[in-house]
Amino acid sequence: MDMWKLVLDEAAFQFLLSLPSGDRRRLLGAFEALRSNPHRQPDYFAKDSTGRTLSVWAARPFLITYWLDSFVSELRVVNIERVKF
Repeated sequence: MDMWKLVLDEAAFQFLLSLPSGDRRRLLGAFEALRSNPHRQPDYFAKDSTGRTLSVWAARPFLITYWLDSFVSELRVVNIERVKF
């Protein structure tokens, strides 16, 4: 089974780098969970400006917004935000 490649947009990457080390580890663990099961049921869907369907997963305390490029096995993270649950 091919492993999906994780690709972060620049803003998502900057968000990751800005986190304290504990939160960064928690978020990296969430990314690994997504990579191992990229077709998991998201918590909800959204649309981007081009009409592409985005998946949103609540990996507490973060919302991870991503889409799958199945042709090249890339999991493309376009947004990460911290939320209070």
